[in-house]
Amino acid sequence: MIANPAILQAYRKCTIGRAPTCDVVLADESVSRLHAELTFLADGKLLVTDCRSTQGTVLLRLGGAAVSVRQEFVSPLDTLRFGTVLMPVKELLQAIHLKHPLAGDVGHDRQNASLVAAMPPEGAGLMRCECGAVKVKNKRCDVCGV
Repeated sequence: MIANPAILQAYRKCTIGRAPTCDVVLADESVSRLHAELTFLADGKLLVTDCRSTQGTVLLRLGGAAVSVRQEFVSPLDTLRFGTVLMPVKELLQAIHLKHPLAGDVGHDRQNASLVAAMPPEGAGLMRCECGAVKVKNKRCDVCGV
C-alpha cells in the first residue's frame, strides 16, 4: 500500500471499466462502470487504484500471491483482475497506448518503448479478439492472427 499517495505527482490517469466513457472498456458484467484507474507517475512508475468497484481489483504478481488492491504500484510483468476479467498490465498498457499514443511517454523505459512503436492513430477503435487479446478494430490480432 502507498504510504501517502497524495504527495505523488500524477502525469496522467486512465480509467478502466464497463462504461463507454472509460479509456479502457471491459465489456463484462463483473466489471464496474468505473472499476479502476491507472496513473502514470512523473518518475515512470504505474499506480493502480480501485474505484470502489463491486467485485474488486486484484493484483497477481509474477510468482506471487493475489493481493486485493486499494492502491498499489504495478509493473508490466504483473496481471490485474477486474471482477473476473484477467488482464496483464503489459496488455493494459498496449490498450491505453492504442487509444492515447502519448499516455505513458514520461519516464518510459526500453520495455515500454516497444509498446509505443507502430501504434495506430489516436481514436482508433479497440475490441477484444476471440483469443481475449486487445486489438485494433478491423485489424488482425498480433496474438492469434484472426
